[in-house]
Amino acid sequence: MTEELPEIPGFRYARPLGKNVHLYRSPDGEVAVKLLADPPRAGEIRTVLGLGHPGIVVVHRAGRTRAGLLYLVMKHYSNGDLAALAPLPVERVLDIGLQIADALQAAHRAGVVHRDVKPANVLLDEAGNACLTDFGVLGRDRLPWTAPEVITSGFYSVRADVFSLGATLWHLLVGHSPFVLPRGDNSHAALEQRILHGSPPPTGRAPRPLELLLRQAMTADPAVRPASAEAFALRLREIYHETAPAGSTVDAVVTPADPRPRRRSRWPVYASAAAVAAGVVGTSGVLWLKDDSLPQQNPVAQPQNAGAEAGPSPKVTVSVTRVNRETLRFSWTYQSPLAGDTFAWRTNDDLKSGTVETPSVDLYAPGALCVQVRVVRADGSNASDQTWSPEGCGF
Repeated sequence: MTEELPEIPGFRYARPLGKNVHLYRSPDGEVAVKLLADPPRAGEIRTVLGLGHPGIVVVHRAGRTRAGLLYLVMKHYSNGDLAALAPLPVERVLDIGLQIADALQAAHRAGVVHRDVKPANVLLDEAGNACLTDFGVLGRDRLPWTAPEVITSGFYSVRADVFSLGATLWHLLVGHSPFVLPRGDNSHAALEQRILHGSPPPTGRAPRPLELLLRQAMTADPAVRPASAEAFALRLREIYHETAPAGSTVDAVVTPADPRPRRRSRWPVYASAAAVAAGVVGTSGVLWLKDDSLPQQNPVAQPQNAGAEAGPSPKVTVSVTRVNRETLRFSWTYQSPLAGDTFAWRTNDDLKSGTVETPSVDLYAPGALCVQVRVVRADGSNASDQTWSPEGCGF
């Protein structure tokens, strides 16, 4: 064993599983150890792992190698990831999509954006359930599933995660990213051009409502996409019920009130800063559509507030309370609330952002932190107004 690989008490090194991921064995079981050369922000990932969500990978412990590299000891998902399994049946894609969206929504509600949703970052447990990994770890091969605004400005948001989720499900239906041309030019520059200036074609395998939803999720304008992972999941569930054969059900469909059971591990899940540094129709002749081929109205109907009129975003006032040494609670009031309103928020350093359904969010903040908020109307009536509230700051 080289000095770059850690020694895990009670386990012996077995073999590599992939780049920077290794299998360790003990008489009682197996674990995967991931080395992180560029660890993500610890605070956000501590929040995610603290959720204990069944759709987020289990991390048992963390530490540093003798060479100083951070490593995570994770549950070994022997069924691997989704990258090599596509194409999959439509029903299975709907099932997986619901599970990923549920995990993303749990993270978004906690104020964490994933930043790298793609098939390789979705692992399958022994029951075939999907589990998200690598929260905040920006992989070098993320481009084929990346939202346009991330390429142009580096700004990650809830709706950027929705874009990547749509691209991931398209991949699962077809077998490759919607922006990759099999046997074509898939250089970095070519992929960027397709993402920025094109629109993926239909998969040719999905029912029309699902094709429209994926197209909407991958629209260049973030305001046109589903407003949240939860909104995306609700539409997926509707599509399933609209198209599924009589008597069939989606396997392992989860909601916040009905999480999938998980077997108890003999490892404790640590919440120290170190332990949470990471979570851990295709042919070369495919037709690319220009953005001006998109319909003028959203292809998927959005909830409507009767009588709502287009106009500026309501004025928002943000207040801050320190909950404990590591958490600030930002809450806000605003004028003229309507049913279905959601709230976009961002920190003053642009390192954190998200969308929530209630007018408050708890954020990891051992020091000072400022937040701005913007109301998002369900009917899109204020979509053209990107005005943010004055900063609310806590110390």
